[in-house]
Amino acid sequence: MTEREFTLKHIFTDVEKFEQDQYLYSPEKEHFGIGWVIGIRKKDEHLGMYLYTNLPRNQEIHTDYTPRIFSKNREKNHSKSGSHLFKNDGDHWYRSGWNKFIEWRTLEDEYLDDGKLEVEFHVKINNMMTGRVFTLKYIFTDVEKFKQHQYLFSPEEEHFGVEWRIKIKKLDEHLVMYLFTNLPRNQEIHTSYIMRIFSKNREKNHSKSGSGLFKNNGGNWDNWGWDKFIEWRTLEDEYLDGGKLEVEAHVKINKMVGFPEETNEFPRKDLRSFGEDMKQFSDVTLKVKDRKFYISKLYLSSHSPYFETLFLGRFQESEKSEIELKDVDPQDFQYYLEVLHLENRIDDYTVQGILSVADMFDTPKIVKKCEEFLLEKSKKGLKMKLELAGKYRLEELKMTEREFTLKHIFDVEKFKQNQDLFSPEKVRYSPEEEHFGVKWEIRIRKENEHLAMYLCTNVTGNQEIHTNNTLRIFSKNREKNHSKSGSSLFKNDRDNWGWNKFIEWRTLEDEYLDDGKLEVELHVIINKMVGFSEETNEFPRKDLRSFGEDMKQFSDVTLKVKDRKFYISKLYLSSHSPYFATLFLGRFQESEKSEIELKDVNPQDFQYYLEVLHLENAIDDYTVQGILSVADMFDTPKIVKKCEEFLLEKSKKGLKMKLELAGNYRLEELKKQCLDEIKSKADIRSVIPADPSEMDPKILAELLN
Repeated sequence: MTEREFTLKHIFTDVEKFEQDQYLYSPEKEHFGIGWVIGIRKKDEHLGMYLYTNLPRNQEIHTDYTPRIFSKNREKNHSKSGSHLFKNDGDHWYRSGWNKFIEWRTLEDEYLDDGKLEVEFHVKINNMMTGRVFTLKYIFTDVEKFKQHQYLFSPEEEHFGVEWRIKIKKLDEHLVMYLFTNLPRNQEIHTSYIMRIFSKNREKNHSKSGSGLFKNNGGNWDNWGWDKFIEWRTLEDEYLDGGKLEVEAHVKINKMVGFPEETNEFPRKDLRSFGEDMKQFSDVTLKVKDRKFYISKLYLSSHSPYFETLFLGRFQESEKSEIELKDVDPQDFQYYLEVLHLENRIDDYTVQGILSVADMFDTPKIVKKCEEFLLEKSKKGLKMKLELAGKYRLEELKMTEREFTLKHIFDVEKFKQNQDLFSPEKVRYSPEEEHFGVKWEIRIRKENEHLAMYLCTNVTGNQEIHTNNTLRIFSKNREKNHSKSGSSLFKNDRDNWGWNKFIEWRTLEDEYLDDGKLEVELHVIINKMVGFSEETNEFPRKDLRSFGEDMKQFSDVTLKVKDRKFYISKLYLSSHSPYFATLFLGRFQESEKSEIELKDVNPQDFQYYLEVLHLENAIDDYTVQGILSVADMFDTPKIVKKCEEFLLEKSKKGLKMKLELAGNYRLEELKKQCLDEIKSKADIRSVIPADPSEMDPKILAELLN
C-alpha cells in the first residue's frame, strides 16, 4: 500500500491559563476517510501532546508521526517523533503521543506568543487494515536466559471464531517468530500480517510483513513466520528491557474457507435499506459520517429515550429534517436499525457493534436481544462474553446458568431463644424476590446458641427445583466472611434448605455483627426445574407492551379494533406492511383520518402482532396462530417469517397442527420439515383430518403420493 501523508495545523489560545489536567482540542479534520484531532493538556508541569483518530470497528492504521511546536515568528521549534498502531478496541477515539512533550516552564518562556501556541502534527500512514483485522500483544519475560532451541508461546486469544498465539524461539543465534492458529480439518484462512518487536519505551521497533495460508495439515496448529526474524545479538543489545521483549502481531484476514457464512462476509450485506428508497416511510434523515438513513421519528423515539428527547423535545434538532449523529460507526448503525426493524442481523461479527450503538442511544430492547444471542447462539469464547457482559451490564450473560443472589442486612441483636420457633422475636425473613418465576427468601433464627440459616421457596404441586447454594455472612466492612455450600431439592413437601448450626452465636456476636446488623448473601444456581411450563399459564397472558394512551406521544394514528384502541406510527407500520402503506399513505379517505377502524380482527391477536413488530418476544405456542392470521391478513412477511422460525425451532405443537399451519399460511420450510418427519402410513393417517377436504390440497397430494 502506498504511503499517505498529511499535516494537521492549529493555533491554541489562552494556553497560559491552563490548569492541571486541562485539555484543549483542535477541530476535527478528515484525511483518507478518517477523522483526526490534536489534543494538548497540562500534566505534572509538562505539556502533553496527543494525536487522536476516530476509527470504525475492525480497522487499524499504522502511522509514523512528528508533532512540532513553534515560537513566535517560527524562530525556533521543538519536536518529537514516534510511531503507533491506531485501532478500534471498543471506544470511539484512540490516541497516541507524549505526557511529557516539553516542560511547562520552557513552553511559557520560549514558545507561547501572548498565550497562543502554534502546533503542527505531520502524519505518515504506512498501512491501513480494514475488515477482519486484529492485534495480538504480549510481553515475553526472561528472554535473555534462552538457550538454543528454547521457545515460549503467548496466551491463546480468540478472533473470528479461531484461536491464535505467537511463538518465539532461539535458533542459530537468531530470534525465530511465528504466528500460530488452530484450525479444524477442511478450513483455511488466508492472511496478511505484520510482526513487530519494540525497544524500551517503544523508542524503536523492528518489523517484518508477510502473507500466509493457514490450514490443518494433520495437526491442530498451523504456523507462519520467520526462522531469522532478527539476530540474537541485536535483540539483546537493542530490544530487551530487563530480559523482557514486547511483541505485536497485526493480522488481516483476507479470506476464510470452510467457515459458516456469517463468519465469511465482512462487512455483511445490508439486509434492509434505509436509503432514499425508504424516504416515503420517513420523516427525518440521520447523517452518520458519509451515510444518510431515512427513518421514522416516532418509531425510533418509542424505543429510545435518547431519540425521544432529540426528536420530540424542545431542542433545535427536533425541527430539523436532517440531523447529524457523531461518534457512531455508520455500518454498526445500519446493523442497529436492521435489528430495530425485525431483521435477523445479530451474529458473532455484528453483536459488539450493535451493542455499542444500542448502549449509546439507550435502546434496552436491542441490548436484550444481543444478550439473548450471546446466551443462546454465540460461539464467542467465555473471556469475550464476560468482557461484553461487564462493558454493557449484561447481568444474565455474567451468569452462565440460571443463577441469582439474594442479599439482605438483618437486625439480629434482639433475637430471643424461646419455644415459638416462628415468633417475630426469634425468626427474621428477607423480603421475597422473584427469580425464574418462583419466589425466594432467606430465613434466619437463633437456635441452641447457633445461628440457623435457610433458603425458602414456594414450589407447588408436582414441581421440583434442584439447586446448588452458597450462604455467606460478612463482618464489618466485609473484612472477613463465613460461608457454607451445599445442594438441595425443593419440592412441595420440602420448601426450605439450610443449616441449623451455620455458626456459633458467640462467634457471630464477636466477629460478624456490626451494631447488631448482619449482612447476608445467598447465591443460588438452578440446575434443573421440573413441572414448570416454559410458557405462561395465564390465558390470555399479560401484554408485554402497551399501545394505549400512554403511547399517544409516539403515534400519529389510532387503530380501533372492536372495543380496543391502539396508538401507533403510520410510517413504521407502512414500512412493514403494503396493506398499511396503502391505507395510510395512499389516496383514500382513511389516510386523512386520525382514527381508523379495523374489522374482522381479534384485538388480542392484533396486540400480539404489534408486540412482535415492536421487538417483543411475543411468539409462543399459545400466540403463534393468532399472530400468523393477523400477519397474513395485513401482508407482513417479516412477522410470518418469525412465526415460521418459531415453529421450526422451538414449538412443542404436534406434527398435525404444524402441517395445518404450514398449509394455511404457505410456510414452505415448515411444510418440508413436517413431510420429512412422516415415515410410515401410520404417520400419514395421524396428520390427515377426518374430512380430508379441510387439508391443503397440495400437501394432501404429496402425502398420498
